[in-house]
Amino acid sequence: MYCTYFGLKERPFTLTPNPDFIFLGKAHQEAFAHLLYGIDQKAGFIALTGEVGAGKTTVIRTLLTRLTPETHATALILNPMLSSLGLLKTINREFGISDSGEEPAELVETLNQFLLQQKAAHKTVVLVIDEAQDMEPVVLEQVRLLSNLETATEKLIQIILVGQPELETLLSRSELRQLNQRITVRYHLTPMDAADTRDYIAHRLRVAGGPPEMIRFSTGAVQTIHRFAGGLPRLVNAVADRCLLIGYTAESRQIEAVQARQAICEVAPAEGRRTRRRTRILAAAVAALLLGVAVLAGMVATRPAPAPPAATPAPQQTATSLTRLLQRLDEGRSNLEAYQTILKAWNIAPSATVLPIGSLEQSLKQAGLDIFRYTGNLGGLARIGYPAILELSLPNSQKRYLVFGGLTKELALVATEAGSLAGVSTAALEQVWTGRALIPWKNMLGLPVPVPYTTNNSQRELLARLLVSAGAWPPNQPVITEGAVREALKTFQQSQGLEAAGVAGGQTLLLLNRQTPDFKVPVLKKAERTDP
Repeated sequence: MYCTYFGLKERPFTLTPNPDFIFLGKAHQEAFAHLLYGIDQKAGFIALTGEVGAGKTTVIRTLLTRLTPETHATALILNPMLSSLGLLKTINREFGISDSGEEPAELVETLNQFLLQQKAAHKTVVLVIDEAQDMEPVVLEQVRLLSNLETATEKLIQIILVGQPELETLLSRSELRQLNQRITVRYHLTPMDAADTRDYIAHRLRVAGGPPEMIRFSTGAVQTIHRFAGGLPRLVNAVADRCLLIGYTAESRQIEAVQARQAICEVAPAEGRRTRRRTRILAAAVAALLLGVAVLAGMVATRPAPAPPAATPAPQQTATSLTRLLQRLDEGRSNLEAYQTILKAWNIAPSATVLPIGSLEQSLKQAGLDIFRYTGNLGGLARIGYPAILELSLPNSQKRYLVFGGLTKELALVATEAGSLAGVSTAALEQVWTGRALIPWKNMLGLPVPVPYTTNNSQRELLARLLVSAGAWPPNQPVITEGAVREALKTFQQSQGLEAAGVAGGQTLLLLNRQTPDFKVPVLKKAERTDP
């Protein structure tokens, strides 16, 4: 619709991966280098993790295009939710060899002969398994056994496991410790920073044929998109595409911040409501401030005019010193305060004799909370909308923990010792934050993560109930089937900016809980109003 107006040959911000538009930011380039290193060194197992929409598929597709058929034999498994036998058949089929046989030993022997042939032809065999966090432990154990296919000097197959952060949680299980120990190359893909987001948008417009004089995104628009998207390419695409439609409708060739905010409201209505609410609060605060100034001016006008004072700089918005907040904390104290703040937010009263024992995560689980391990940036964390515990790294490898309560336009809100929220410099916080956080949440229905709705009827019905309560179940679908649940999940995930994979993982469940009116999800500001 808008391509002709902007002089574009094609839409630059489609959600479907297109190799012509591949853009590798700094983190993507590092991930790509790690993968190449692992393959060249015959590491055997390589793990690539990253948040939904961080660009893992982009990195993998770039890798596969660089591994030429003359030197490498490659296979990509996109849906690993299979039985051990089904996975082995799929692997053989992707490599173009026989998948006949109903016993794993037959299929493995066929694969082994293929690997030896490739070795003799001086080719490296690479198997990539995407969405590996959804695999059953017994299937992952079968994958581990494939690494036993080796010569006296090297592994015959290089296996890359790609998945969301939950993959690391899965690999840490005791029954998978042998596999975990064999992964010698790991990389966690972080979202794009603001500079990468700017370059990403410009790159896609350039590839799509957009002349600079026909279409531009202002600095304010790019900053607005980056704050919302948290550096996740998929969300950047969704908002930027809507920006172009809005610009076309308004006959504007430059996308401004106001149009980016409108696009965010249309792409993510819940985020739009939060933005409008913050704007109303800010407007009320400004009005109150102006009223106070007017009253003060009236009082001053009734007094004799004093001598003109020396010029002073205009007042600026101030932030609490993050350094002062951290100076009073050691690791144990910050651990305890984070624990207490989260329990208070969730209205959980621990026994007076109970203090955190062992890890903070273990202590919160003992208090009845589930934990979602988040990796990304503050914008993405604020968008999820739960109080979260930030892991900070100080000089000399010291760790500290702070509870994150949200973002304003310029400041990050963190909990203080008194239980109130203090605004600290976002830039200062990002300098010491590791990019990792714990998001405690209540699994109200006690569903396993991920929910095995494809094989368990009772879990399927519980998940459907949650989807209905969250307003995510289609009104014209009266029957609970596996297909109906999957489509409802995909629709909900797409509305939240998640990968529409139809898998009910931790982030999908906590967002469904947040959307359910009967389940009270704490907001740190509200929790603190009860403080004396």
